[in-house]
Amino acid sequence: MYNFLNNSIRVEPVIGIFFLLLSHSFLCNAQLDATMFSDFSQTNLNPYLINPSATDTSYLFKMQVNSIDEFGLSKYVNRSYLDVDKKINTARRNSYHFIGLQASSSKLGQYIAKNRLQFRYSWYTQISKRAALSAGISLGFINYSFQSSQGGTGGSAFGPDGMLGLHYIRQNTIIGFSVQQIFAPVLVPINQSFQLNRLFNVDVSQRFRVSPQVKLTTYGVVQYAAETSLLYNLGLMSDVSELVMVGVNDFSFRKTSFNVGVKNIRFYGGKIMMVATYSIYHSKFYALNNTLELFLAFQL
Repeated sequence: MYNFLNNSIRVEPVIGIFFLLLSHSFLCNAQLDATMFSDFSQTNLNPYLINPSATDTSYLFKMQVNSIDEFGLSKYVNRSYLDVDKKINTARRNSYHFIGLQASSSKLGQYIAKNRLQFRYSWYTQISKRAALSAGISLGFINYSFQSSQGGTGGSAFGPDGMLGLHYIRQNTIIGFSVQQIFAPVLVPINQSFQLNRLFNVDVSQRFRVSPQVKLTTYGVVQYAAETSLLYNLGLMSDVSELVMVGVNDFSFRKTSFNVGVKNIRFYGGKIMMVATYSIYHSKFYALNNTLELFLAFQL
């Protein structure tokens, strides 16, 4: 039901109004995988989108922002998030605490919005000379809201939201497992009932040094939810001279994304990373259905 609604809004905003009219007529039920994994293309740049455990200890403070806008027939469809993370040293060498928060907002047409807020804690420790382990948890809430329209009055519903995760980390290899939407709440913003499924993720990345100036990272994410097929994301990202980034990734044959960016730009004692992603959706409809995604990170 969710996928039908999303595609309907992209093709014809009037269909979205029809859905609101229908939902006020009788009680509807829908299984929903409201995942950050499908909302945003750049989970390799910010693993916190799908796993609350830390993978990077090179900073004391990091702030990441992201914004997506759709082109073509899509109107009023955009997504964004803010992620803030702080590293706290411990008495033990190579062992750290991380605390953070993540806020996201998705607007699905003119009348429907999805918002999330989660507070995060993760613990990172070295378990051998060449390996480390990280565990994390995030807790918060998710909100679905329908604005009033010609179809009737709107509504809003809140539910608990949370995520658990682990990462095994080596110098060039990272393997992670996480569970999202651990409470599996049922949201009823209007007469439409949304059941949020638990989501199970496995993420893997492997880094290779192609030449003294070029590194290549291959990465993949597989996501499973009950009563739905497997979703995946496979990609490559090249790093030239620790400055220029170029990459490509594919999301379950539904979209192909092209990435270009810069990193390690000095700014007020910190470093900036900027990446632009243009995604081409493989839609059955003969219409433009592409997105531009902008990512910005600042760290100290």
